[in-house]
Amino acid sequence: MYDYSILPNRIVMCVDFRSFYASVSCIKRGLDPKYTKLAVVGDVKRSGSVVLAATPPLKKLGVGKLSRLYEIPKRPDIIIVNPQMETYIKCSNYITKLALQYVAPEDLHTYSIDVLLG
Repeated sequence: MYDYSILPNRIVMCVDFRSFYASVSCIKRGLDPKYTKLAVVGDVKRSGSVVLAATPPLKKLGVGKLSRLYEIPKRPDIIIVNPQMETYIKCSNYITKLALQYVAPEDLHTYSIDVLLG
């Protein structure tokens, strides 16, 4: 077994944005992603299009990443949108700049558009 007491004591920051594309799409529309059923799909005009992100309430209905558009129930309380990559990138960059107020640039690792480690 390894003796961790000999290592320096450090604080590590791990940030994983929950249902990032779907959450940003909700917020942009003035909706709360905790209560809104929203899916971001590759192309709303193609029934076989893949779900890129879904809010937690929509996931409770069984719709998640890699579901298909035709599998999403046809209900008035479900919002289906196209991705807005430029918006997602801008939002991710903004959050990264906030993180840099607490973590040195050399210690911050952007793992993906929605995951930061520092």
